[in-house]
Amino acid sequence: MSNQDFSLNTEAPLSMSGQGEAINMAGMPPVAETQPMAVPGAASSPVSGCTCPLAQVPANVWKDILRRPFRKRHPIIFWGLILLLAVGIGLFGAALGGNGLVGGQRMALVSVSGPIMDAEPTLEWIRKVERDPSVAGVLLRVDSPGGGAAASQELYNALAALAQKKPVAVSMGSLAASGGLMVSMAGTRVFANASTVTGSIGVRMDIPQLQGLMGKIGVGQETITTAPFKDAGSYMRPLNPDQREYFKKVLDDMHQQFVDIVAQGRHMEHARAAALASGKIFTGREAVQLGLVDELGGQETALAWLSAQCGVPVERKLLSRPKEGNWLPRGLKTLLGIDLSALGSLAANEPVFLYQF
Repeated sequence: MSNQDFSLNTEAPLSMSGQGEAINMAGMPPVAETQPMAVPGAASSPVSGCTCPLAQVPANVWKDILRRPFRKRHPIIFWGLILLLAVGIGLFGAALGGNGLVGGQRMALVSVSGPIMDAEPTLEWIRKVERDPSVAGVLLRVDSPGGGAAASQELYNALAALAQKKPVAVSMGSLAASGGLMVSMAGTRVFANASTVTGSIGVRMDIPQLQGLMGKIGVGQETITTAPFKDAGSYMRPLNPDQREYFKKVLDDMHQQFVDIVAQGRHMEHARAAALASGKIFTGREAVQLGLVDELGGQETALAWLSAQCGVPVERKLLSRPKEGNWLPRGLKTLLGIDLSALGSLAANEPVFLYQF
């Protein structure tokens, strides 16, 4: 650099508006004044000395930048989508939580209430509980007088298989007799209230008799068979001695099956279980003394035991079967204890084998 003197022109002060020279450098050519560029949508003002970077932004870009957001241009659509998203997330979370997939291990509730006739809905729920890895234990709530022999055995077999994989605590309600006692025998531990009605170990057969009514209205029926016992138990005539003996043997076999289930479920000698199978009912307190029940206590006591067995907090909500079916049958069963499906089975004009009190 050459030894030239640079001097400030103190007569022309520094100016940001560009009105006059801010700096005069001796020996240097004057710098051409730069014209300001207009910014779209902004008031023009004289600028000199430098170029604003925003002035280089094209007008169409400014239009997109300054455009109103979607939520202001279409508020109904925007908030509608937000609402649908929130509802969807809520339903998804509820579905996961309801199936035991959220929140760790759960305890499930299986209820057997009213006459046991159509076992399939309860069997389906038992299978779901058995397959669910989040279910660590099962509370079986029984409040039933029993019901069909085959239906009661189906429930017992399914619950016994479930108890091999997960602890099952049985809580007897007001009534757990006959078939209700049978399904309770599948539990790992059985609880009953002191006044619970249980027992009634045995089987019975109901044969509707309509010949008197049919005779009064002048209607009859004639049956032709290929074997002497094919129409045994007809509702048009009473049993003859041979038919009665025949059905007695069938009932004895079913009775022995019931005794076997009690002996196996209660880990007692077969002779002792047979002695209890007189058809008599027992209170919960008597049932404890006889070995049919392990401990006196209500549903809370049974749940506390189950919680200790499977390590799930007792405060955690039980996983229960979703309500299904028409509101009328459910309402009659809840309020009046009337099971329409059971009434339909009992009203059928055919023999009915029952483990029922």
